[in-house]
Amino acid sequence: MSSLLLTLARENPWPGIALASLNFMVALSLVGMSLLLTVTIGALAWLHDLADREPAPLRCGEPTGLRMPSTTLGCTPRQSWRKF
Repeated sequence: MSSLLLTLARENPWPGIALASLNFMVALSLVGMSLLLTVTIGALAWLHDLADREPAPLRCGEPTGLRMPSTTLGCTPRQSWRKF
């Protein structure tokens, strides 16, 4: 049987070349899809980590947002450029 395939390949190599190029295109598309999926999963994991991150604690003397605390908790008072 293998001798029959070898004789067919010797007479007309184009079907073998076409099959090899088809295999190459399928392999190349699978590699591209896996790289795209890897980048997508990495970006989603980074965004998920960014969303779950705890807010950074405020340092002494930084404004706290809508209200100003009446006392500084464990901080030494500093001079501010703002005059309240």
